[in-house]
Amino acid sequence: ESFIFDIFPLSERMAVLDALREQEFAPVKNAPGSPSDSPDTARSYISKQAQTWVVEAGGKLAGDLESICEISPLTSYGGEGLDGLVKGKDISCPFLL
Repeated sequence: ESFIFDIFPLSERMAVLDALREQEFAPVKNAPGSPSDSPDTARSYISKQAQTWVVEAGGKLAGDLESICEISPLTSYGGEGLDGLVKGKDISCPFLL
């Protein structure tokens, strides 16, 4: 078994990105039900990100905030362009935009 870190000494150039885990990194390496790095935690991160984008675009969340919410990448890749869909509206969770 090898890890990404094993190749660092072999590289001529390397860069490190610093990002919020909840926004950019949700590994799935543990079984469902595990407290971290599981399909459940990755799904939760994506759902919370969708909720955040709706609020940032001017929507108001209603319903079960713990439910799964999703924004298709065909609708918005990074939260852009949601204003026309959600601004000033109550968005009921769960949702799929």
